[in-house]
This record gives sequence, structure tokens and C-alpha cells, in this order.
Amino acid sequence: MNRYFRAVGFLNNFSIQEYEKIVEDIIFRPEGSIIADNINAKYLILDKNLDCGENIGICARIIKDSKGNIHRDTVFPYFRSDEFVEHEYCSFEKKISGEEFLGVYEDLNLGENIFFYVQNVDELFKKKNLKTVKCSVAISGLSIAGNVILPIKKNDAQREDAKEFNKKRVNLLNKANDGDHNAFATVRYDDILTNVTVSEQVFVESMDIYTVVDSSFIPCGAECDLYSVLGEIVDFKTVKNVVSDENVYILKVSVKGVVLTICINEKDLFGEPQIGFRFKGTVWLQGRVNIL
Repeated sequence: MNRYFRAVGFLNNFSIQEYEKIVEDIIFRPEGSIIADNINAKYLILDKNLDCGENIGICARIIKDSKGNIHRDTVFPYFRSDEFVEHEYCSFEKKISGEEFLGVYEDLNLGENIFFYVQNVDELFKKKNLKTVKCSVAISGLSIAGNVILPIKKNDAQREDAKEFNKKRVNLLNKANDGDHNAFATVRYDDILTNVTVSEQVFVESMDIYTVVDSSFIPCGAECDLYSVLGEIVDFKTVKNVVSDENVYILKVSVKGVVLTICINEKDLFGEPQIGFRFKGTVWLQGRVNIL
């Protein structure tokens, strides 16, 4: 987690001593939001944030016992998104160590169960049963290594065909989830056909995979909230970290019809972002939740 501080603008000269000084200053700031207190009021869980720029910063989650002693629970960088999307079924699981939670929901456009690190865990303490809840989620991503690559040339007809194919796939997945075996078989057949087509173009015709695959969203590594992302840049801007005086890019990346907002240090992005070009990189997904 600590390596992702560079994504929000803490890259240059960010030593252990400087890190500890910043965290200490955050912890002993007077303001902070109470997340939850246990039934016996033996301790409080508090979040204290250092906003370093537009929607970026550092959160220190602390535990305060009945004697007023403060214990550091976890510290993480954050990038907040304000674009909430409602999901019918979400579930949450507490991590083994600390007051940290992972959330998961199914995204039919991406064809994946999306795992994300929960930023505002105070919302979760309002509910006892977190296995299946209806909630809206604002997903954001932090990246520490990315590339800008050329787009695949498409005409309007090809773009419309891709949209129609994606709509058809989402409709079939909905039917498959409702128990339609024919829809499930059709989805599997389409997946197999796509894999065969891509394999033939890459291995037989010796084409570069990035000229064949337009976008992708694939789990990456052992951490379930890490993903390898390939998608089209539809918008971007530069944000300055006022604490470190470093610049970060905020990229809106369209992946299979879903727009992800990704934050990356400008020195970790190889190439200049342009609308219509593509972003390729590994992303740590975070999310703000609003349980309905």
C-alpha cells in the first residue's frame, strides 16, 4: 500500500523520516471524523485526512482507547471519485489486519467481480449484515506505472458494432444470472470464439496484441483489488500536490463501456496523455460507498 503514495504526488525525496513526520502531523490534528465506537465504548475509530490537492490526499485511521491513548491502525493514500454508480448486490469483507474492508460487486460490462479497497468504512459500520446490500459505489484507481499507447483506428460503423456487441453481451449475462442456460452457453461460445480469433491474429498472423485487443480489464497479481487496465483516454487533467509540489494526472479511461478515473504521478506515466489514445497500466482500485 505504501508504494502507492507516489501515485498521489509523493515521489521525490519521500524518505521514511518525511513519511513518519507527515503521518504524525495528520494523527495529531485536532479535526477528524469518528467512524465507529464499540458497544462498550472502550475505543473509538477515527479517520484523519490530509487533503493535498483536488480529491487526493492521505488518510490516517487511528484507534483511541478509553484512556485517550492513540494507536495507529492504517495509513493509505486516496483519490476520491464523485461519480457514484448504483449496484443491486454488493458485499464487504473485513481484512485480517486492521479496520480495513474490501468491497465487491459484479460488473457485467467488464465481465468481472470488481474488488476494491473501501475508503469510507464509516458507512459500513451502519450495517450489521454486509454480505448482500444495495449500494452506490464511486470507483477510483491509483497507478504507479502506466503507458500511453496509440489507439486502434476505427470508423463509426465499427464503433457502433462494438457498442451493440457489448449491449448484447450484458443482456445475455443478465439472462444467464437468472438461470437461462441457453444465454450462458451463448456467452461461453462468444468468449471461446473471441479467444480463438485473437490467438490466430497474434500467433499465426504475428500481429501485435495491442492492435487486436482494444481494451481489457484483468485481475493482476495476488492482490484481488489490483487490475491490469487497457482502455481509451476520454478526458484528462493535471492536479498539483500542494504538499510535495508534484503533479499528477487524472485520467478518465473507457474500458468496455465503463469509465474509470485513474490517478498517476506524471513521472510514472510513459508518454503524453491525449484524448483518443489509450492507457495501459496496473491499477489499485479504491471506492467510496453509499449504502442505500
